[in-house]
Amino acid sequence: MVSKSQDKDGNLVMKIEGALSAYEVKDLKESLLTGFTKYQGIILDVNGVTECDTLGLQLLLSAGKTAENLNKTFNITGDSQSILDAIIALGLEAKNFPRISKEA
Repeated sequence: MVSKSQDKDGNLVMKIEGALSAYEVKDLKESLLTGFTKYQGIILDVNGVTECDTLGLQLLLSAGKTAENLNKTFNITGDSQSILDAIIALGLEAKNFPRISKEA
């Protein structure tokens, strides 16, 4: 489940609750693309992510690239052990995801 709001700087704030996996990626991708067209940028709060797979990680990386290409901001906030576990399982390091901040 994704809840949405707008912050004072014109960014879309999206809070993800539950899984960030193959079943949810399509809908979240659409929400992110719409958000990039309507807002200054996106802040993605992942505190509530309970499951993450490779497609979830791919979406996070792709959203970062999309933001760069559109000259928008994209930041991931929160502390999700599921996302960190998926990063490690792929042999990556958290530093490969520079937009992640533990501050929500």
